Amino acid sequence: MTHAATTTTEATAICRFCHACCGLQVTLEGGRVSRIIGDLQNPVYHGYSCVKGRNFHEFHYDPSRVLHPLARDAGGVLQQTTLDAALGGIADKLQSIIAAHGPRAVAIYNGTFSNFCPGGVMVRDAFMDAIGSPMRFTNATIDQPGKPIAMALHGRWGAGPQAFSDSDVCMLVGANPLVSMWGGIPAFNPAKRLHEARRRGLKLIVIDPRVTESARKADIHLQCLPGHDVELLAAMLHVILDEGLQDATFIEQETEGRDALRAAVEPFTPERVAPIAGVPAAQIVAAARLFAQGRRGNVTGGTGSNMSARGVLMEYLVLALNTVCGRWIRAGEPLPNRGVLFRQHTGNARAEKSRPAVGGMTLRVRGLSETVAGLPTAALADEILTPGEGQVRALFVVGGNPMTSWPNQARTRRALESLELLVVVDPQVSATGRLAHYVLGPKLGFEMPAISFANEGISVYGLSIGYQEPYAQYQPTLQEPPAHYLQQ
Repeated sequence: MTHAATTTTEATAICRFCHACCGLQVTLEGGRVSRIIGDLQNPVYHGYSCVKGRNFHEFHYDPSRVLHPLARDAGGVLQQTTLDAALGGIADKLQSIIAAHGPRAVAIYNGTFSNFCPGGVMVRDAFMDAIGSPMRFTNATIDQPGKPIAMALHGRWGAGPQAFSDSDVCMLVGANPLVSMWGGIPAFNPAKRLHEARRRGLKLIVIDPRVTESARKADIHLQCLPGHDVELLAAMLHVILDEGLQDATFIEQETEGRDALRAAVEPFTPERVAPIAGVPAAQIVAAARLFAQGRRGNVTGGTGSNMSARGVLMEYLVLALNTVCGRWIRAGEPLPNRGVLFRQHTGNARAEKSRPAVGGMTLRVRGLSETVAGLPTAALADEILTPGEGQVRALFVVGGNPMTSWPNQARTRRALESLELLVVVDPQVSATGRLAHYVLGPKLGFEMPAISFANEGISVYGLSIGYQEPYAQYQPTLQEPPAHYLQQ
């Protein structure tokens, strides 16, 4: 008996587990992925990948993966159905809700996983535009809304921030990029980039209650009490302005409001802040001097500090520190990466006004309104449960799991259970999917083309987190979905 030889091929790919979008080398045997490693030939990632990326194919072959549309039957049980039946049922119910209550009765929530699908946001907007509903919610208002709001309040520099690649000082506030690949140190092989930067003389300052992997590499670790980042940053600004360590020329020529900032931080002396933040005053002074006296660099806030009670103020003070020390690319200096697939920065070395921080649509509950981060997702459960004109009665959830990510789980459950239509697009039946009327399983990363666009679109969320050099990657479809995927 003879057996046909199994065809083995190699291909490069883009990981879609997180924003880092690492370059991968994929081995396929008979059209099935058998092995994944980091792509050693990739000029940006240099072979880096994390354990999640190296096991990305197991996600495709998970026995619990949703390969057929599921619809809730009369007994409340999710049962396999055909794609035509599922889409027809969704369309009929959607039309009846819109006819009776108007398009505002339909909302959509996009979770993190949907952000790494090419065209996902554009398709969402086109779908909601066709319905005529403005009720679009994302994870951004739960995760780090302070970043875009603070930048809108502070203003944006057209040429962008100084790059990590030629910085001699870096400060991380509540960020651990060596593990999370987020904040300050570029996400593209962060350990290698930090190691190389330290060898050329970069000084690292970390503000974090925990002794993280990044904190262990720091020259100064301000191990503060949780939730006191604002006082520490204000004290550092106080020291810099009091000792004349600021970039006076940049402040004079390019900023306004410096006297108001000085007055605001004047009470926050290191001696006063030290017992509040749990950090010695001398250490606060040393960190402020080290940061200000560096030739180039920046400070970045991470997820931990953003989720404290004053995330917007923390991010504003981060931007204020960068501006007071002139941490922006000047006219005549090289621009590391203006963008490849689309523009990250205008390239103009001047301040540019952002769109208003708050404005646009106002919700019916608690007087909350839209910000540059989007509509407040924390209020969506109330919009579903509050009766009256404009009540949300249908919800599409794409790549997210409100039952585990929205605040007040009990209230979230009551809201989801009260919906007339709940459609979940997810590879697995999540805690939210178990409450849905329909669950649709999408294609996964290797089953569709991809481009490395994500990191060119999030520069506002982390200053230097975008690509530090002109770079883009395309991945074709590497494998087809299982034969019975969405089978009629």
